[in-house]
Amino acid sequence: MFTKIDFLEMTKFFKLGLFSPKLRLNKIKGLSSISQLNSEDGFTLVELIVVVMMIGILSSIAIPQFMTAADKAKQKEATGIVAALIKAATAFQTEYGALPENAGDLEEYAKFQECVHPDRENRGGAVCKDSRPEGLDSEAESFFSTSGHYFIEFDGRSNGIFRVKANPNGAAYILNGAAVRGCYNPTTSVSEVVENSMKDTDDDTGKGVVDYRADC
Repeated sequence: MFTKIDFLEMTKFFKLGLFSPKLRLNKIKGLSSISQLNSEDGFTLVELIVVVMMIGILSSIAIPQFMTAADKAKQKEATGIVAALIKAATAFQTEYGALPENAGDLEEYAKFQECVHPDRENRGGAVCKDSRPEGLDSEAESFFSTSGHYFIEFDGRSNGIFRVKANPNGAAYILNGAAVRGCYNPTTSVSEVVENSMKDTDDDTGKGVVDYRADC
Protein backbone atom coordinates (compact mmCIF):
# COMPACT_ATOMS: atom_id res chain seq x y z
CA MET A 1 0.00 0.00 0.00
CA PHE A 2 1.33 3.42 -1.04
CA THR A 3 1.72 5.56 2.11
CA LYS A 4 2.50 9.17 2.87
CA ILE A 5 6.02 8.13 3.87
CA ASP A 6 6.56 6.49 0.49
CA PHE A 7 5.38 9.68 -1.21
CA LEU A 8 7.82 11.80 0.81
CA GLU A 9 10.70 9.45 0.01
CA MET A 10 9.86 9.61 -3.71
CA THR A 11 9.71 13.39 -3.60
CA LYS A 12 13.11 13.49 -1.91
CA PHE A 13 14.51 11.22 -4.63
CA PHE A 14 13.31 13.50 -7.42
CA LYS A 15 14.60 16.63 -5.73
CA LEU A 16 18.05 15.19 -4.98
CA GLY A 17 18.46 12.97 -8.02
CA LEU A 18 16.49 13.43 -11.22
CA PHE A 19 16.24 17.22 -11.00
CA SER A 20 19.62 17.94 -9.43
CA PRO A 21 21.72 20.64 -11.16
CA LYS A 22 24.43 18.14 -12.03
CA LEU A 23 22.08 15.67 -13.69
CA ARG A 24 20.21 18.39 -15.60
CA LEU A 25 23.49 19.81 -16.96
CA ASN A 26 24.56 16.35 -18.14
CA LYS A 27 21.24 15.87 -19.93
CA ILE A 28 21.52 19.27 -21.64
CA LYS A 29 25.03 18.45 -22.78
CA GLY A 30 23.88 15.16 -24.19
CA LEU A 31 20.91 16.62 -26.02
CA SER A 32 22.64 19.64 -27.56
CA SER A 33 26.06 18.07 -28.18
CA ILE A 34 27.86 21.04 -26.63
CA SER A 35 31.04 19.05 -26.11
CA GLN A 36 31.09 18.11 -29.77
CA LEU A 37 30.43 21.68 -30.89
CA ASN A 38 33.36 22.95 -28.87
CA SER A 39 35.73 20.74 -30.84
CA GLU A 40 34.42 21.87 -34.25
CA ASP A 41 36.24 24.52 -36.33
CA GLY A 42 34.44 27.80 -37.18
CA PHE A 43 33.61 29.19 -40.61
CA THR A 44 36.48 30.25 -42.82
CA LEU A 45 36.62 33.76 -44.27
CA VAL A 46 35.78 32.44 -47.73
CA GLU A 47 32.68 30.66 -46.41
CA LEU A 48 31.49 33.82 -44.66
CA ILE A 49 31.99 35.86 -47.84
CA VAL A 50 29.99 33.31 -49.86
CA VAL A 51 27.11 33.40 -47.34
CA VAL A 52 27.03 37.21 -47.33
CA MET A 53 27.04 37.28 -51.14
CA MET A 54 24.15 34.79 -51.28
CA ILE A 55 22.11 36.88 -48.84
CA GLY A 56 22.81 39.99 -50.93
CA ILE A 57 21.74 38.28 -54.15
CA LEU A 58 18.51 36.98 -52.62
CA SER A 59 17.73 40.43 -51.19
CA SER A 60 18.31 42.12 -54.54
CA ILE A 61 15.75 39.74 -56.08
CA ALA A 62 13.14 39.80 -53.33
CA ILE A 63 13.01 43.51 -52.45
CA PRO A 64 12.21 44.82 -55.99
CA GLN A 65 9.50 42.18 -56.33
CA PHE A 66 7.96 43.31 -53.04
CA MET A 67 8.04 46.97 -54.11
CA THR A 68 6.42 46.12 -57.45
CA ALA A 69 3.62 44.26 -55.69
CA ALA A 70 3.05 47.23 -53.35
CA ASP A 71 2.85 49.65 -56.29
CA LYS A 72 0.39 47.38 -58.11
CA ALA A 73 -1.81 47.34 -55.01
CA LYS A 74 -1.82 51.15 -55.03
CA GLN A 75 -2.73 51.14 -58.72
CA LYS A 76 -5.87 49.11 -57.95
CA GLU A 77 -7.28 52.13 -56.11
CA ALA A 78 -6.95 54.21 -59.28
CA THR A 79 -8.47 51.41 -61.36
CA GLY A 80 -11.54 51.37 -59.12
CA ILE A 81 -11.98 55.14 -59.37
CA VAL A 82 -11.58 55.19 -63.17
CA ALA A 83 -14.04 52.31 -63.56
CA ALA A 84 -16.58 54.08 -61.33
CA LEU A 85 -16.27 57.29 -63.36
CA ILE A 86 -16.80 55.38 -66.63
CA LYS A 87 -19.89 53.62 -65.26
CA ALA A 88 -21.32 56.90 -63.97
CA ALA A 89 -20.69 58.60 -67.33
CA THR A 90 -22.40 55.71 -69.12
CA ALA A 91 -25.45 55.99 -66.89
CA PHE A 92 -25.60 59.78 -67.33
CA GLN A 93 -25.38 59.54 -71.11
CA THR A 94 -28.02 56.80 -71.22
CA GLU A 95 -30.48 58.91 -69.25
CA TYR A 96 -29.77 62.40 -70.57
CA GLY A 97 -28.27 61.78 -74.02
CA ALA A 98 -25.12 63.79 -73.27
CA LEU A 99 -21.78 63.24 -71.60
CA PRO A 100 -21.12 64.56 -68.09
CA GLU A 101 -18.82 67.56 -67.81
CA ASN A 102 -18.14 67.80 -64.09
CA ALA A 103 -18.58 66.11 -60.72
CA GLY A 104 -22.03 67.67 -60.33
CA ASP A 105 -23.26 65.74 -63.37
CA LEU A 106 -21.89 62.50 -61.96
CA GLU A 107 -22.98 62.74 -58.34
CA GLU A 108 -26.40 61.25 -59.11
CA TYR A 109 -24.65 57.98 -60.00
CA ALA A 110 -21.39 58.07 -58.08
CA LYS A 111 -19.96 60.28 -55.36
CA PHE A 112 -16.25 60.72 -54.84
CA GLN A 113 -14.05 62.13 -52.11
CA GLU A 114 -10.58 63.58 -52.30
CA CYS A 115 -7.56 64.38 -50.16
CA VAL A 116 -7.59 68.10 -49.38
CA HIS A 117 -4.27 68.49 -47.55
CA PRO A 118 -2.50 71.62 -48.90
CA ASP A 119 0.72 69.70 -49.59
CA ARG A 120 -0.94 66.69 -51.24
CA GLU A 121 0.57 67.36 -54.67
CA ASN A 122 4.14 67.19 -53.38
CA ARG A 123 3.98 64.63 -50.57
CA GLY A 124 1.03 62.51 -51.67
CA GLY A 125 0.24 59.62 -49.35
CA ALA A 126 2.60 60.86 -46.64
CA VAL A 127 0.19 63.68 -45.74
CA CYS A 128 -3.12 62.30 -47.02
CA LYS A 129 -3.04 59.32 -44.65
CA ASP A 130 -3.77 61.68 -41.74
CA SER A 131 -6.02 64.07 -43.68
CA ARG A 132 -9.80 63.80 -43.55
CA PRO A 133 -11.20 63.47 -47.11
CA GLU A 134 -13.94 65.75 -48.39
CA GLY A 135 -16.51 65.54 -51.19
CA LEU A 136 -15.83 67.05 -54.60
CA ASP A 137 -16.99 70.48 -55.66
CA SER A 138 -19.82 70.24 -58.19
CA GLU A 139 -17.70 72.03 -60.83
CA ALA A 140 -14.65 69.82 -60.33
CA GLU A 141 -13.15 68.03 -63.32
CA SER A 142 -10.14 66.68 -61.44
CA PHE A 143 -9.31 65.56 -57.91
CA PHE A 144 -6.73 63.77 -55.77
CA SER A 145 -7.56 60.28 -54.54
CA THR A 146 -8.22 59.94 -50.82
CA SER A 147 -4.91 58.08 -50.41
CA GLY A 148 -3.02 60.86 -52.20
CA HIS A 149 -1.33 58.38 -54.53
CA TYR A 150 -3.22 59.49 -57.67
CA PHE A 151 -4.41 62.63 -59.42
CA ILE A 152 -7.54 61.93 -61.45
CA GLU A 153 -8.80 64.03 -64.37
CA PHE A 154 -11.83 63.49 -66.60
CA ASP A 155 -13.09 65.18 -69.76
CA GLY A 156 -16.50 64.92 -71.41
CA ARG A 157 -16.44 68.15 -73.38
CA SER A 158 -14.41 67.20 -76.45
CA ASN A 159 -14.57 64.65 -79.30
CA GLY A 160 -17.83 63.16 -78.08
CA ILE A 161 -15.89 60.75 -75.85
CA PHE A 162 -15.72 60.65 -72.07
CA ARG A 163 -12.09 60.16 -71.04
CA VAL A 164 -10.40 59.62 -67.70
CA LYS A 165 -6.75 59.50 -66.63
CA ALA A 166 -5.33 58.74 -63.20
CA ASN A 167 -1.63 59.59 -62.88
CA PRO A 168 0.71 58.80 -59.96
CA ASN A 169 0.96 61.66 -57.49
CA GLY A 170 3.55 62.72 -54.94
CA ALA A 171 7.25 63.43 -55.38
CA ALA A 172 8.21 59.84 -54.51
CA TYR A 173 5.40 57.79 -56.06
CA ILE A 174 5.35 59.72 -59.34
CA LEU A 175 8.75 58.19 -60.14
CA ASN A 176 7.70 54.55 -59.80
CA GLY A 177 3.90 54.47 -59.99
CA ALA A 178 1.81 53.46 -62.98
CA ALA A 179 -1.15 55.29 -64.51
CA VAL A 180 -4.67 54.10 -65.30
CA ARG A 181 -6.73 55.37 -68.25
CA GLY A 182 -10.32 54.87 -69.28
CA CYS A 183 -12.84 56.01 -71.86
CA TYR A 184 -16.45 55.69 -72.96
CA ASN A 185 -17.62 56.22 -76.53
CA PRO A 186 -21.42 56.49 -76.72
CA THR A 187 -21.37 56.23 -80.52
CA THR A 188 -19.85 52.76 -80.51
CA SER A 189 -20.99 51.83 -76.97
CA VAL A 190 -17.39 50.95 -76.15
CA SER A 191 -15.91 51.50 -72.71
CA GLU A 192 -12.38 50.66 -71.57
CA VAL A 193 -10.27 50.76 -68.44
CA VAL A 194 -6.55 50.19 -69.03
CA GLU A 195 -3.83 49.76 -66.41
CA ASN A 196 -0.53 51.09 -67.72
CA SER A 197 2.82 49.70 -66.68
CA MET A 198 5.53 51.78 -65.05
CA LYS A 199 7.34 51.86 -68.39
CA ASP A 200 4.42 53.54 -70.21
CA THR A 201 4.73 57.33 -70.22
CA ASP A 202 3.71 60.35 -72.29
CA ASP A 203 5.55 62.85 -70.12
CA ASP A 204 9.07 63.57 -68.90
CA THR A 205 7.95 64.36 -65.35
CA GLY A 206 7.55 60.75 -64.28
CA LYS A 207 7.80 57.15 -65.40
CA GLY A 208 4.08 56.47 -65.37
CA VAL A 209 2.55 59.84 -66.30
CA VAL A 210 0.23 59.57 -69.31
CA ASP A 211 -2.24 61.71 -71.26
CA TYR A 212 -5.82 60.87 -72.25
CA ARG A 213 -6.37 58.05 -74.73
CA ALA A 214 -6.52 59.38 -78.27
CA ASP A 215 -9.52 57.21 -79.19
CA CYS A 216 -11.88 54.69 -77.69
